[in-house]
Amino acid sequence: MDKILITGAEGYIGKCLFYFLKKKFNVIGIDKKKSLEKKIFYCNILNQKKLALILERERPKIIVHLAAQSLVDDTINIKKYYDNNVLATNTLLKVMKNQNIKKIIFSSTATVYNQSSRLLTEKSKVKPLSSYAKTKLVCENNIKKQKKIKSIILRFFNVCSALNKPIIGASNNPITHFIPTVVYKAIYNKKIYIYGNDYSTPDGTCIRDYIHILDICDVIEKSIKHLNENNKSRIFNIGNNRGLSNKEIINYIKKYINPKINISYVHRRNGDASKLVCSLIKVKSLLKWKPKHSNLKKILNDELNWVKKLKRIGLKRRFKNYL
Repeated sequence: MDKILITGAEGYIGKCLFYFLKKKFNVIGIDKKKSLEKKIFYCNILNQKKLALILERERPKIIVHLAAQSLVDDTINIKKYYDNNVLATNTLLKVMKNQNIKKIIFSSTATVYNQSSRLLTEKSKVKPLSSYAKTKLVCENNIKKQKKIKSIILRFFNVCSALNKPIIGASNNPITHFIPTVVYKAIYNKKIYIYGNDYSTPDGTCIRDYIHILDICDVIEKSIKHLNENNKSRIFNIGNNRGLSNKEIINYIKKYINPKINISYVHRRNGDASKLVCSLIKVKSLLKWKPKHSNLKKILNDELNWVKKLKRIGLKRRFKNYL
């Protein structure tokens, strides 16, 4: 059974992926946050010596690199993005090279693209606006320069929702993304703030391509198999191929979760594009993958189950800025 190492294994995607893959692969993880899981090792990737010791002992065949400074927020010091994204990735690549680990799957972002009213393909123009996206693109380029390491770069669109067996979702505090924020606030009857209603979209609010975490886990599994069978580097867009506006999501929540939610529109955030929706032609063709769980009903129902679990165990959430 292949051994897979997940970086950022205590993060949202990392934790879901760990439980998704562990029945099919020998899965280990590392994270700079301590874990209760025995197979997730406490290690900051920037600590090259400790990272090298773990990789030398465990000898993973493929590394799924999820660890990153991921919030799109230009109030965060650019050095944090550079250290946790670029420097950390370079350190990981150096250790992989030294130990002859030849395969990596890298989680990148759709925000590397220039905003467009058209569906974004892997050949669409890149023009990252945020510090987060800029550092992710640098990481992509540094990975592609590695002659002895084969890679699959996955440009994720808006990852959301939760697994339901076991129930696992985003547990970061403060909450930083739209869907977990609005579902949580709908349950607790808190005011919901939306960044901007003057975008060049049909209803004036941002349009995003939302992808269920279960589909993310599935496409990473297919990427592992593809690297094992083809040994060829690829870049894929990973989304739902359909855009939803902030207002559409709010209207659904009003209809099915809480009709009395209180909405307030505030100024835009720096770095936010008006529309990001992807084409899936390439990933459907080469990975034989398409999203199966990313309809709005399932996304919101699974997120609702996760929020109800948090409520049962008494875990309160905080919010970033206006969220």
